[in-house]
Amino acid sequence: MLRVDVDEMAEDRSVLPPQFRGKVGEEGEEWIRHFVNFCNFKEYNDVKRLALMKVLLVSNAAVWLESQEALRNADGAPVITTFNELKTAFENRYKTPDILKYKSAKEIFTRRQEEGESCDNYIEAMRKLGRQIGADDRIVIYAVLSG
Repeated sequence: MLRVDVDEMAEDRSVLPPQFRGKVGEEGEEWIRHFVNFCNFKEYNDVKRLALMKVLLVSNAAVWLESQEALRNADGAPVITTFNELKTAFENRYKTPDILKYKSAKEIFTRRQEEGESCDNYIEAMRKLGRQIGADDRIVIYAVLSG
């Protein structure tokens, strides 16, 4: 019985989303996608999702979270009370700025596989650029083939 619990805990740590600091260069869209997938996998309800997200937001992101928790509507009630409300606020705050999307769009059509870079790493980097600009798979495939 104890062995199963230890195995389950080790599994949780290996797939648990990392802490999100809210620093420049961190990808909020990727982080929240991983977070939601993890919560779906664990079948967490809204209350547990909200609590876990609050734990994983640290540093600058924790300061931002505290400012969100302080927001009140006209009735004096908190603005954010559910996971979906926090998720929406997070996405609005940490989504990739449009200027970076334009940069990624340029890069997807100009990037070439670097010497010593494996095919798998190159293709994954191109898929990531494609996700950032919302490109469909065919565009990414054409870009990979040209690079």
